[in-house]
Amino acid sequence: MLFSIGLFAIAQAQHVGVKTNLPYLFTATPNAGVEFTIGSRSTLSISGSYNPFRLPMQKTTEGKTFRPGIRHWTVTPEYKYWFCRSFERGYLGIHALYTEFNAGGISLIRPLREYRYEGRAYGAGISYGYQWAIGRRWGLEASIGAGYLRMDYSSYECPDCGKFTGRYTRDYFGPTKATLSLIYFIR
Repeated sequence: MLFSIGLFAIAQAQHVGVKTNLPYLFTATPNAGVEFTIGSRSTLSISGSYNPFRLPMQKTTEGKTFRPGIRHWTVTPEYKYWFCRSFERGYLGIHALYTEFNAGGISLIRPLREYRYEGRAYGAGISYGYQWAIGRRWGLEASIGAGYLRMDYSSYECPDCGKFTGRYTRDYFGPTKATLSLIYFIR
């Protein structure tokens, strides 16, 4: 009886978690989030990331130098409904997203190889996630989401500089979220 009361107290004490998305860290994008309980099966999360970095100088086939990069900042709020209790096992979520970006010169991504794109994107989607306890105060959460984004951006000929080629608006339906987050619970 005392054991089950102790577990209940631990679960109830996990009202706030701070987290970081590990794949973003591996791409040199600093990021952090906070999530807090708003009901026995509901949490509210807000995460943000910022990447101001540029890669080392490179040369085009014509001999022009440029500095590639995928600079951006993003904010993502999300409401989660947990199937068990808050911060336990699986959940369904509704998320929004806003980002501003300036990207070009990335040879692995075909559209970014020869052009630079500068603009913003915003939208919303649904997600599914699952959280594993990996200690008294630690958790690991994986999630994936899909939805809609509206992108407003300008295009330039060169990856780093170059002539303005146009202003565009695009609608996108597809994946909008993929995370593997390490979480620390504050009691």
